[in-house]
Amino acid sequence: MKKKSKTAAIPKQAILLAAGLGTRLRPITQNIPKPALPLGGWPILFYNLCLLRRAGVTEITINLFHQPKALRQLFQNSKFGFNKIHFSLEKKILGTAGGIAKALRQMKAETTYVLNGDILTDIDLKKVYQLHRSTQSLATLAVVNPNRISVDSYIHYSKKGAIERIGPWVEGAAKQSKLDHGVFAGIHVIEPEPFHPIPTNAYSCVIRDVYQKLLNQGSMLSAYYHSGTWWDLGHLETLKAVDHQ
Repeated sequence: MKKKSKTAAIPKQAILLAAGLGTRLRPITQNIPKPALPLGGWPILFYNLCLLRRAGVTEITINLFHQPKALRQLFQNSKFGFNKIHFSLEKKILGTAGGIAKALRQMKAETTYVLNGDILTDIDLKKVYQLHRSTQSLATLAVVNPNRISVDSYIHYSKKGAIERIGPWVEGAAKQSKLDHGVFAGIHVIEPEPFHPIPTNAYSCVIRDVYQKLLNQGSMLSAYYHSGTWWDLGHLETLKAVDHQ
């Protein structure tokens, strides 16, 4: 699959994924969506809005499922400096790939930032895009050091950032291949074309149903290593620890 869409300078649009159920944080997320939970006196989602504004994004789409009214209410009195804020309401939860695909239906066919709504980071999104553009990748995934969080699957990539595979750490194979490996940070720059075939009425995973398939087809995907601040706020102990810093 060849890259078709182009962005002249920097991406102007982004998707914030905020539809999750927040099961790891129950019962506090029973009535409050995870991205709306307070962190330092502000909803978690607001920090990602600031990150996107700083990167030059002017239009965002936020996908909704769990407690959508609570998230909409955050934007009643302000657009936070964005020209447009759209919402993509899911009648049933569609997962990361399905949620992105549905949101893209109402957006321009351009390069797009995608961020999980429950992370806190100081990543330079412009640098992620610079790598994406220089490698002409269909998607560029931000990764962090494997010791940041416990996962079962890693992004394995070359010294130049080309993703070779996504999967578990295999000691012997990893050493032999001389690949670096990292944890997907929930931050990516995407081209819309790979998401066109994804159904918007069924659950699908962006790693398994999009990126794994693209790698199998020989498509170019890149990894951007971020060494700075990054927190996955999906666990109560992490949320409390970061809130008290």
